[in-house]
Amino acid sequence: MAESGAVAGIERHGRPRDPENDAAILEAALDLLIERGAAGTSIEAVAQRAGVAKLTVYRRWRAKDDLLMAALEHARAPDMDAAMAGQSIDELVSSIAELLSRPRFRALMARVIGASVDYPKLVTAYTERYLQPRLNALAQIAQQAIDAGHLPPDTDPSVIQDVLASSIGSVLLQRADDVTAAQIERRLRILLRHIGYWS
Repeated sequence: MAESGAVAGIERHGRPRDPENDAAILEAALDLLIERGAAGTSIEAVAQRAGVAKLTVYRRWRAKDDLLMAALEHARAPDMDAAMAGQSIDELVSSIAELLSRPRFRALMARVIGASVDYPKLVTAYTERYLQPRLNALAQIAQQAIDAGHLPPDTDPSVIQDVLASSIGSVLLQRADDVTAAQIERRLRILLRHIGYWS
């Protein structure tokens, strides 16, 4: 995501960007987004939490939406993105369950969902840049499972996509902090078996 007023790591006034400041600002924005939601997060509060001047934040991100989107990009798990395309459904289910078992990740996603009314651009950008590519990869993995005979030949890959996406959404809406990866994985596997998946 291109940042407002900054190009190739140089601030608008020509001074080199400080990577430590960038990381501190983005981590502070994430913390506040999780604690207070998008409506309760301000650039002033982010600057205070990060221990930097307010102007330091504004030089990088002129608007709160830009800052929050950058914070969500910062929170992405690159290893998960890279692995999806080459995973089997079994491997994918295990990695999804591990990710969904993290309380911080679930809290962050709940805040993103909750921002849909007041901050639709933020949610749209997140969906287009983060969620939709993963759903597309999920459909490809489902098609590979059909081709390999792990699902009935007449299975629509979008059905697998919908089943897993709906189940993921249900887990994200749960408030319990003690849900384990094993519990989530078991639930996902039961759903897959009900639609004919066998490994």
